[in-house]
Amino acid sequence: MSLHTGERIDHFTVLDKLGHGGMSEVYHARDDQNQREVVLKFPHEDMIGDPATYERFRREVKIGTTLNHPNIQKLYEMGGKTPPAYLVLEYVAGCTLRELLRKEAPLPFDKAVSLGLQIARAIGYAHANHIFHRDLKPENIVVDRTGQAKVMDFGIAFVAGARRVTWGRLSAQVGTPDYMAPEQIKGSRGDHRTDIYALGTMIYEFLAGRPPYEGDNNLAVMNQHVTVSPPPLHYFRRDVPPALEEVIMKAIRRNPDRRWQSMQELEQALLHPEAVDVAALSAEREREETSPGLSRVDTRVESELGLPLWQVALIITAVLVGLAAVGVLAQMFHT
Repeated sequence: MSLHTGERIDHFTVLDKLGHGGMSEVYHARDDQNQREVVLKFPHEDMIGDPATYERFRREVKIGTTLNHPNIQKLYEMGGKTPPAYLVLEYVAGCTLRELLRKEAPLPFDKAVSLGLQIARAIGYAHANHIFHRDLKPENIVVDRTGQAKVMDFGIAFVAGARRVTWGRLSAQVGTPDYMAPEQIKGSRGDHRTDIYALGTMIYEFLAGRPPYEGDNNLAVMNQHVTVSPPPLHYFRRDVPPALEEVIMKAIRRNPDRRWQSMQELEQALLHPEAVDVAALSAEREREETSPGLSRVDTRVESELGLPLWQVALIITAVLVGLAAVGVLAQMFHT
């Protein structure tokens, strides 16, 4: 649905377009009935009329009316006296976390930890209500002018015990590759530990200035989440305290059973890193990195070549293929 500045829909006046995602269009509007600024969220036109889309919106309304936390964007109502249905949400003056990172990353330790704690508390509260976000990323966090973070967009969240809902046009996989846990990539619905992994990757990015895995396309990134271990944070941020590094690296363990098992555990570790057993966590990480079937990032190679591991692997593969081809040609000439 395309709306223009000054256009009215029900008792709302559109002020400007905030953006669009994979499934929705989002507008900044004035609620003339309640005299407040709001956000209007509409499904994409090609999804209007899709029963699954309507079910997702109904579920997001249910989630929004269940959650009431200072670090979660409020959902006021489901609008649309005539189709299409849309959501009316709290407007937060500020910028997305993605915009903040573009300007300021890598972040100072205190700011990174503060943002991480706010998000952990918000999602921990959601988990206590049996709601799992499943798409935590900087684009879904807004930071207001006082530095308060608010989690947005529970569009692909699910409530424990609820039936699976998918769109015919979309893959059953949900999430964003940079922040997807390995179990999500493998097709699992995920649980509270999936959100812990996503938050861990974000805090890693706060401090490193880049996410744990990078690649030319989504498949390359997703493959790394499943098959290789991320570079230690100190490779990008040499002054990172060892305890803080191990707290974050534990959050992004490949095996969900080896991560922090609740947002409250992660919160306490971020608040009191001095209480963390650095040696034990480091040894645990080393054991996972050397597990059968898994690869380990060789940060020395990355450091010397200035290339991410997947590019190094491609170069090595190309060299080996070239050498093999030379060997075949040599044999041909000798026969």
